Amino acid sequence: MASTETQIKEKETVKQLLLDEFRLTLDLNEKGIFYNDGEIKPLKGTNANVNGFRRNQVGLGFTLPHGITANGKFNCWTPYSVVVENGTPILYNDKDPIAEISFPNEPVHQVSEQFLSTGEKVKNIVGVNQHGGVSVAYSTECSLKDLGEDCLFCSINVREKEENSVLLKNPRQVAEAYHLARQAGQANHFRITGGFVPERRELEYYIDVAEAIRSRYESFYGVAIIGAPADSSILSKYKEAGFSNISHNLEVWDKNLFALVCPGKSKRNGGWQHWVASLEAAVDIFGRGNVHTNIVGGLEPKDSILEGIEYLAEKGIVAHFSVFRPEKGTPFEGYRSPEASFHWDVVDKATDIFLRNGFNSLQMYSGPASADHAGRVFRIKNGEFEGDKLGVYKYPSLD
Repeated sequence: MASTETQIKEKETVKQLLLDEFRLTLDLNEKGIFYNDGEIKPLKGTNANVNGFRRNQVGLGFTLPHGITANGKFNCWTPYSVVVENGTPILYNDKDPIAEISFPNEPVHQVSEQFLSTGEKVKNIVGVNQHGGVSVAYSTECSLKDLGEDCLFCSINVREKEENSVLLKNPRQVAEAYHLARQAGQANHFRITGGFVPERRELEYYIDVAEAIRSRYESFYGVAIIGAPADSSILSKYKEAGFSNISHNLEVWDKNLFALVCPGKSKRNGGWQHWVASLEAAVDIFGRGNVHTNIVGGLEPKDSILEGIEYLAEKGIVAHFSVFRPEKGTPFEGYRSPEASFHWDVVDKATDIFLRNGFNSLQMYSGPASADHAGRVFRIKNGEFEGDKLGVYKYPSLD
C-alpha cells in the first residue's frame, strides 16, 4: 500500500495534469482548430459536438483525455488541428500529437422533448443542462434596446431578431416545465434570468414563478438573476418567495467602464455604487456564498477584475466570470478577447481567492451560467476528481 506521502504526491501530480489540460482549452479557444468536417462527422457521438459552439461561428467541441471539455472555432491559421488516424481523432500542435480526443454522445435529455399541457415542448421553455439543473430566460429581448442603452457586449436583442422562440414565458408554463424536469431528476437547480425589464414587473414575475413551482413542491433550489433594485429592502421578497440564491450581474468592476459598457444598468439601477451596495445587502439575507455576480473577463484590465473578485469575495459574494468573445451584431463585433494567458491568470488567481474565502462547489455552480469556467479549476484545486479524470459537476439531488 502506498504511503500517505506518496498518495499526496500522486494527487498533486494529477492535479497539475488536470490544470494543464484546462489551460490548453483556453489556448484552443483563442487560436481555434483546423479540421476536416467530412472526417469528423462520421465518428460516433459527433452529432452533438460538431456544430457552431457559439452563435455565428463554426466550431468543434470535444473531450480531452482527462475529462476536460474543450472547443474552438474553425481556423485555417492555427497551430492546432484534429486529424483522424485509423478511426481515432488526434489533437495536434503543429506536427506534434498532443492526445487522443473523444466526442461523447450527449443527446438532448429525454424530458426536453416532452410537451406541456399548453402544447410547447419543455425545451422551448427551459433548458436542461449537463449538471442536472434547468435554466429559463423568461423573455427573449431586453427593454434597454428601446432606450439605446444596451450593454455593448450583449447580443440578447440581436438573437431576438433571429430566433423563433417564446417571447415571454408564462409562469405556469415555466412551473410545468420545471415539474416535468424535476420528475426526471433534472431540476436540482433552477436558474431564472431574462432581459432588462422594469423593476416592479421583474419582482412580480419572479414571485409568480416561485409560487407556481411551490404549488407543486414545498421548496426548490435556485437563483434569481435580477437587476439591482432601487430599494434593497425588496431583496427579502425573493428569499421569501423561495429563492436560495440571488445575482446582480455587474459585468464590469471598474466603475467608469461600467457606465460606458453597461449604460442602461448604470442609469436605471442607481449606478455602480448602488449595484455593489445591493450585493452586499443581499449577503445579510441570503448568506455568504449565496449571492452572486458576473464579470465579463476581458473587458477591463486583469488587475481590475481580480480587485473586484477579491473585494466581493471578502464580503461573501461569488464573482463569477467568463471569457469575453465579441458577438456578431453588437458594438463590440470585431474586437478581440485577450490572449489565453490573460484568462488563465484570472481563473488561476480567482479560484485561489474563492478557496481562501471558504466557498464550496455548490456555491460556485449556483449563480450565473458562467460557473463551469472557474468551477472546473476550483474543483481540481480542491481535489474533487476521481483517479486522473475530472467528471461533470452534478447538483445534489432534491428528491
